[in-house]
Amino acid sequence: MKIIILAGGMGTRLPDSAKDIPKALVQVHGKTILDRQLELLEKHGLKDVRLSLGFRADQIVAHLKNTGRDRVEYIVEEEPLGTGGAVRFAARDLADDFMVLNGDILADFDFSEILRAHQPGSAMIVGAWREDARDFGLLDIKESRVRAFLEKPAEQKSGYINAGCYILSTKHFGGSAEKAFMVEKDIFPCLAESGELRAFLHDGFWQDVGTEVRLAEVQKESAHLKNDT
Repeated sequence: MKIIILAGGMGTRLPDSAKDIPKALVQVHGKTILDRQLELLEKHGLKDVRLSLGFRADQIVAHLKNTGRDRVEYIVEEEPLGTGGAVRFAARDLADDFMVLNGDILADFDFSEILRAHQPGSAMIVGAWREDARDFGLLDIKESRVRAFLEKPAEQKSGYINAGCYILSTKHFGGSAEKAFMVEKDIFPCLAESGELRAFLHDGFWQDVGTEVRLAEVQKESAHLKNDT
């Protein structure tokens, strides 16, 4: 299966750590976020990767060459397309289902198990458990299907959130007329409402590292990442 990594963000919420580099090249315990994602994919035999690039794409391309991964495919957006537009652009020539991975998350996903659970032709989203989901919003899940995307709770509440890993196909973008749009707002809610979005529940390590606060938490607390440098 083709893996698309969304690595084109500007990193505006990382004004210090990503001041002069793209967000994907921010280091966590001596390794870039991108390298950690690629290594985990490779561990599960997933090497057919395409990067969706934009901001400072040249730095990521140079990094791939310097680390011996210059065979990794990449496409470059000429203008920001949002997550939905980026996925549609990166997958425009794909006939089969593909997996998408947000470029600002670290996790110990069991990609092999995720792929075994996937039903060809259907849509799947990975949910990660958070004790406090106020920063993320919640997935309303029943019988392994996402029924709705709930707004961020006003008070602390635990539950599963969008973990930034999902499996889609180009047919799921058929009704998207806009060039730039968000998959979280314009695709997933429609799939959930129609009963087409299945859920895979991940109960292991997961962290969004898209802000300075969350990045600092990972740098400080994730001991297993320190041992993987």
